[in-house]
Order: sequence, then C-alpha cells, then structure tokens
Amino acid sequence: MPFDPHRHRVQLFTGKGGVGKSSVVAAHALACAEAGLRPLVVELGHRATMESIFGVRSIGYEPTVVGDGVRACNLALEDALIDYVREQVKVRAIARRVVMQPTLRRFFEAAPAVNEVVALRRLAKLADSGDFHPILVDLDATGHALMFLGLADVFEGLVGAGPLQAILDATTSLLRDEARTVLHLVTLPAELPARETRELHARLVSERRVGLGALVINRVPAPSFDDAELADVARLVRETSDRDVAERLARDLALAERDLRQVGHAHDQIEALRRGVDLPTVILAERPALRREPRATLTQLGRELERQLRANEPNDGVEEHVDPTARVRIERLAKEPRDG
Repeated sequence: MPFDPHRHRVQLFTGKGGVGKSSVVAAHALACAEAGLRPLVVELGHRATMESIFGVRSIGYEPTVVGDGVRACNLALEDALIDYVREQVKVRAIARRVVMQPTLRRFFEAAPAVNEVVALRRLAKLADSGDFHPILVDLDATGHALMFLGLADVFEGLVGAGPLQAILDATTSLLRDEARTVLHLVTLPAELPARETRELHARLVSERRVGLGALVINRVPAPSFDDAELADVARLVRETSDRDVAERLARDLALAERDLRQVGHAHDQIEALRRGVDLPTVILAERPALRREPRATLTQLGRELERQLRANEPNDGVEEHVDPTARVRIERLAKEPRDG
C-alpha cells in the first residue's frame, strides 16, 4: 500500500555500514523541506557525516541550519549529559563542571549505553517540542541500532523507580508509538547487506519494538548497454577483418558483459529482498553525479524516494539511468569496422 513519507514525526534509518544511509537521510530531508516541512536531521555524537554531505563547517548539539530549509544536530555525549544535569541543578556552568569532573566523566564513558540513553532523551524532547517535523535520525549500523532500540532490556533489573527509569519509560514509549515513530531499513542489492537486512527485518517483526516503515534499496546499478547493442558488437567482432578494431571491440564486449552480469546479480538480490521483507519498497539507482553535484543529486534522490513511497511503485532503478556516454561510445565503435 502507499506510504506517507511525511506522516511520522520521528523517522529512524538503519542499515549495514556503507549502504549510503546518510545520503538517503539527507535526500529525504531535502524533499521534506521542499514540501514545506521543517525537517531536522539528527546524527549521533561520534559521527560527523552530515557536515560533509551538506558542506557546513560544524553541526553542534543545537539544531543548525544546513541549507535549503534543512536543520541538523549532533547528539554528542558531553552536551547531552550537560543538558540533563542542567535540568537538575538549573545552572549550565555548574552542570558542565559536574559532567567534566574526571571521576564522574570516566563513569559516564564506561557505563553501558549512557550515550544512547541521553541521546534518546534528547530525541524525545525534540519530538515533544513540536518545532520540527519530521525528525530524521541517522542511526549507526545494524548492531548498534538494535541496542539503541532495546535500551529497556539493557537496563532491566539495573535501575529502580528513579529518574533513569522515568527517562527509559518516556523514550521507550516514543519508540513504540507507531503513530509517531517509524524505522526505515536501508540496504544495497548485494548478497551480504541484503541477507543482513532480511535477518534484521525478521528480528524486528518478532520483537515488535518499533514500527517499520520502508525498505530502501540504494545504489542499484544500471547497465551501460542493452542486449541489442551487445549483440551488434558481438556481430562486429566476428565480421570485422581489422584485427586492432576487433580486439578493441572484444575488450569492450567483455566489459559490457561483466557489467550486465553485475546488474543481473543486483536484481536477483532485489527479488530476494522483496520476497523476504514485507515493506513498501523504494529502489534508488546509483547516481555517479552525487560526488560532483551532491546537493542537486540528493534533491533528485529525495524526490524519487517520496514519489515511490506515495505510489508504492518502485522502478527497477535501471532503464531511466543508462549512461548516455556508453551508448555514444558503442555507436562509435560500431561504425569503425565499416569505415576500415
């Protein structure tokens, strides 16, 4: 069924490292801003990927404008702890001195999941403020995301009916509120990330800790040539009498055939994901222009993501993104034997 990409106030994104999750988050944020919303991208404290993606010098604890109607913040442990302690002592300078006290700081750094607890608490406050919609959280890789979602289990039996339990209750209720919070899975059409995504989906369905949103299959490769063009080159290799031209054509044919095999393997993985993950699916083609024109390319990516979610009609990410320079090259090669 169609999926409203703007409905949920808090949208979490996870996936195996290297799948392009941060780019998908940034693209979605740009599309939301283009639609007139006030998106906020939230990154965990030990990462600074969004600074690079949006080309800004620094993203801090407080929401910062990063351009085109998007804001971002970084939930660093120290700032989140100061924020929490300040609520208890009311004076930020004293709160900072408390947090920076060496013994206490070592305890915070060594204690299990302290960073996640204060990050979730800050996230809940941002959601309750109503200042931003949606809040897009760029979680770490799969294992950390599972721990993030299971904080109540981590602390079970370790805390009583005190302030920490109150924080856990509030944040857990946010995560389990399917009207407000949803988790998207981002993956690649490759064997390892696809298998990990299927396993993650099965675990999340069984544990029911958070509502599930969409499956985003990123960086789907497009073939440089179609079957008819490959057949033409193969015929020219057989028919030409010019040895040098034939060798060049044969090398090009071998590369094109390898390219098609890679595309075929990617589509096998897509089909396996569709069978194993029962979620609205978005298929995003690989975009080489992302490095050259990141903002424009991310904007296009975000529009395509939202279009597919609303229509629930994923394309295969291939046909409309065939490299035009490859077609020119094969046409030129096809003419050379006839001129020789």
